Amino acid sequence: MLNKLLISIGAIVVVLLIAGLGYSIFQNQRLANQLTPSPQTSPLAQSPQTQTQNPSPVAKKLTTKDVQEQITASVNSKNYQALASYMTQPKVNFSLMSTECCEPMTPDEAVSQMNYISGGEPFIFNQQDSTIQNLKSKNPQIDKSFIGISTQNEQLAAFTIDASDKISAIQLSISYKLYNQ
Repeated sequence: MLNKLLISIGAIVVVLLIAGLGYSIFQNQRLANQLTPSPQTSPLAQSPQTQTQNPSPVAKKLTTKDVQEQITASVNSKNYQALASYMTQPKVNFSLMSTECCEPMTPDEAVSQMNYISGGEPFIFNQQDSTIQNLKSKNPQIDKSFIGISTQNEQLAAFTIDASDKISAIQLSISYKLYNQ
């Protein structure tokens, strides 16, 4: 009889401990939610009525033109790291013309390869340029790409932008003349 009493008391203690632990976790979650500011709630919005009257601004979705402008600015300033945020995740197709390089890579890995065209700045990205038009007409692998060619040397950078306005592929070349053969 004493064993049954001890087992019953032990079971009650375990149940109370589990209930206390559950309550503590619940309270922590409530407190954490109260302390973490909601991205949709401004500090001035104190009531639900105020929130509906002043909706938070929506971040502007980038267009293909925006991405092209960022590519032009990043390549010409050698700020290749800025390109990473415009690339598809987790991998981007990357290749160096006339080499066996490369497998798809992370945006950071692709950025580290961009030095391949360094020294060719400034690049022109005018897609109506006759050299760029000729390259597109003769090379189906880059015909839909946003192409830049060096004004100092012969380097080429071709960026494929997907339907989500992200850079999905990059092809670099030490010379655009490699495409005309």
